[in-house]
Amino acid sequence: MMRRPNISSAFTDLAFAALAFIAGIANAPAAYAALIALGAVISWAWTRRAPLAAMPLARRATNALLALVMIGAVLGVLYWIGLATGGHL
Repeated sequence: MMRRPNISSAFTDLAFAALAFIAGIANAPAAYAALIALGAVISWAWTRRAPLAAMPLARRATNALLALVMIGAVLGVLYWIGLATGGHL
């Protein structure tokens, strides 16, 4: 059985990435970038709640940890690129 792609999750992830980049361009404080990251983590957990619930606990914990690290890294880099693009570095 083929999995259906979750397009709404993909657009939500893209929106948070764009927000982090825009926050960097606007030279928003790092606290705003942290709030964007928190929103992205909450959104990630909500939009993927059904597949996560179906996983065994060890696998769910591993996937969640990897996702949190990747979300933080991607949004942090996009915020930094936004700062550099806006001439604030």
